[in-house]
Amino acid sequence: MEKDRAGIPVAGFTSNTVPWELLRAAGYFPLVLNPPCGPAPLASQFMEDGVFSARMRSIFDGVSSGAWQFLKLVVIPRTSEPEHKLYLYLREIARHGMGKSLPDVYLYNLLQARSPEGEEYGIQRTRDLKQYLEESTGRRIEPADLARALGESNQARQAIGNLLSLRHGPEPRLTGTEALPLIGAIYFMDRAEYPELAAQAAAELAGRPPARGMRLLIKGTPLHHAGLHKAIESHNAVVVAEDDWWGSRSLGRQIAAEDDILRSIANAYYCDAPGPRVFPRDINDSWFFAAAERVDGVVFYLPPEDDVLGWDYPRLREALAQRGIPSFLVREDAAEGLSSECHQNLEEFVAKLPVKS
Repeated sequence: MEKDRAGIPVAGFTSNTVPWELLRAAGYFPLVLNPPCGPAPLASQFMEDGVFSARMRSIFDGVSSGAWQFLKLVVIPRTSEPEHKLYLYLREIARHGMGKSLPDVYLYNLLQARSPEGEEYGIQRTRDLKQYLEESTGRRIEPADLARALGESNQARQAIGNLLSLRHGPEPRLTGTEALPLIGAIYFMDRAEYPELAAQAAAELAGRPPARGMRLLIKGTPLHHAGLHKAIESHNAVVVAEDDWWGSRSLGRQIAAEDDILRSIANAYYCDAPGPRVFPRDINDSWFFAAAERVDGVVFYLPPEDDVLGWDYPRLREALAQRGIPSFLVREDAAEGLSSECHQNLEEFVAKLPVKS
């Protein structure tokens, strides 16, 4: 890891409901953990089959095996059940002394129940994280540190917004297969460098002919790869949005630089960052239904590992039908490639879509 060799400690985190700005202000290089999904012998030894996704198993293996020596810290949010279980399993490995050179592992206990009490709880947990980072690094996080990190992050948010604008409207200039890595790069590189590179990409893409095909929205298990996008876009379609923190909803809106910057950051991650389960339900639905009205159809992605959206799928499918919005369900793991039967059904779905004006 280049940043580790340069003397900058690396803090890994598992999803976007961890405040990047706070880790950066503490002097870390924040990095989303997204290893290739392959053999995970330690996960096979300690984790039950059918409970954890291939990505969570690979993260567990990388952290607990000692292979990721570049990590000084791993921060895991409690905004999804798989992540909370990952944290508990890593803590248990540490308790039994089975891990090899485990980094520090911290649980950022952000709730998803939207209420004044939940908001205040999240703010306090964010203050706790700040205190933990100060104690572990031996240096105080000053308001100027937070302001500098917030400025970097907000510029990156603006750059992503410019890229996303190329997917809007009847003639998108950016396919989903291209968009996912362009947007997702924000989780792996220096955010101070991202805006310039994203601007160069946006300028090049804006000048090319529009992508042709039916415009589709993906809703389902977060996609950390472009396998599903490639499959969909091989059938005269363009993925123009994802209700997903890897795609269209990656960083959310700008964070206000108010007097209490820490409170602003905490509120942004509590109120604006998407999660698999946000309550009340209307808040979780609002972005999805607004986006669905602007596309030709919706693809629900519920691979075998899904244990969240499947409960809501019948309600969401019916709500789309009442709005006259066609939908299609994928129940296979797109990372392994879709079956010929699924491809055929997907092609038939796209071919029958009515064109929106």
